[in-house]
Amino acid sequence: MAFPLAAIAPWLIGAGKGALGLAAKGGAAKLAGAAAGAGARAAIGTKLGAALTAAKGLGTVGGAKSAAAGGTRMAGSALNKLWQMSGTTNVERVMRLGPDTIFGTMAAINTPGDLVDKAIAGGTQAIGSVGLGLAASKIPGIRGTAMEGMADMMGSYGGDVAGMYTGDALLRAKGGGTTPWEKVQMEGNEQMRQELEQQIMAQYGLAGYRPHQAFNHDGLDGITA
Repeated sequence: MAFPLAAIAPWLIGAGKGALGLAAKGGAAKLAGAAAGAGARAAIGTKLGAALTAAKGLGTVGGAKSAAAGGTRMAGSALNKLWQMSGTTNVERVMRLGPDTIFGTMAAINTPGDLVDKAIAGGTQAIGSVGLGLAASKIPGIRGTAMEGMADMMGSYGGDVAGMYTGDALLRAKGGGTTPWEKVQMEGNEQMRQELEQQIMAQYGLAGYRPHQAFNHDGLDGITA
């Protein structure tokens, strides 16, 4: 039995509209997703471009000078703050910071090794001495009394010792387990060992030495062969 076309036409039209609607929604979703992805890629590209531009700026002479100038300004600002907080008058500031700076400089000069070794040794002692000394002098209730100077002196001494241990730890990390002073001591011990070994070998006629060669420096033994 055949169905008349007029009976099924409305159903076919409805099904077709539904299929077209689903297709349209799917296409719109795909387009929206593609647009969102493109936007994200564009944002990432913009940030990456800005980062590359900044890196290129640092790579130029002008960028390097600008970075160096910024570091110099920061260091100058920090030193100025340290100078201001170390006392109320210039004389007091010099009395507070002068000895710590001198001892740190002496530690740097007397430390063997390269410039980095000297900077580590002197810097850690000076920073520790200045920092702990100023911190101790700021204890509440002692400002303007004799205890303030005593606290600063004791704090500076403790900071100097702490800075010395800190510097040694950094120098051992840099030097493969030994400080420059320890390396000098090891080299001196090795030289002394070699000299003692040669003296013993000469005394007992070992390795080509003749026994009398260790004793005839004044020429009085009379042994020539």
